[in-house]
Amino acid sequence: SGIVAERVDLRVYLAFGMVGSGVFTFLFGFAYFAGIHSIWYLLMVQVIGGMFQTTGWPGVVTVMANWFGKGKRGLIMGVWNSHTSIGNILGALLAGAFVNENWGLSFAIPGLLIFLVGILIFLFLVTEPA
Repeated sequence: SGIVAERVDLRVYLAFGMVGSGVFTFLFGFAYFAGIHSIWYLLMVQVIGGMFQTTGWPGVVTVMANWFGKGKRGLIMGVWNSHTSIGNILGALLAGAFVNENWGLSFAIPGLLIFLVGILIFLFLVTEPA
């Protein structure tokens, strides 16, 4: 993914990865609503979704490197990487709110949110300073 990220428009690359990740996260939850119990469906949705998720780290690192010089890069990446902990906490709270009643919503709602953030990234991300 890093090799691809260095050769394409990062705005499109990150948006594509987030939209795809959102779609396949939603499709995993959709199995509940559609009554899909096939292990192969669930496995393939997870594998393909994981492929889309691989776009995140190399794309974000490249965008951050474009915005901040080598002298500040360590501090900025340390602060930026705290989003993983915050995201894990918020994600667990959001998914946990539905897991007892309707586990499908534990995936469908985050999938929709990821999809929408992917659209916002496509529309507004500035990949390097002017």
